[in-house]
Amino acid sequence: MNMALGLSEEQAIRLATAAGILEVLVGVSVLACWRQRWPLLLTAVAMPGLLVFVAVWVPDLLWGAFNPVTTNLCATALAIVALGQHNGRGRSGEVSQG
Repeated sequence: MNMALGLSEEQAIRLATAAGILEVLVGVSVLACWRQRWPLLLTAVAMPGLLVFVAVWVPDLLWGAFNPVTTNLCATALAIVALGQHNGRGRSGEVSQG
């Protein structure tokens, strides 16, 4: 996909490596900072943005197995559900009673 952007093979490998590292860091932040909203907000914003990026630059990837449509929309939906679970919770994670 990166080479479809006009990158050289070396640049495409570097970009893919950087993107993979960033993806792992976001995943770890969701797990490590589970009481905070920002990792979920980042996920809920980034996934549709990446889907649009793929749709514009490499639309052929939208039709394969485990395509960006299914994976990114599922990740977005999970982030939104998790954000909904934060409503009504205090800093300690306890549900407020009033």
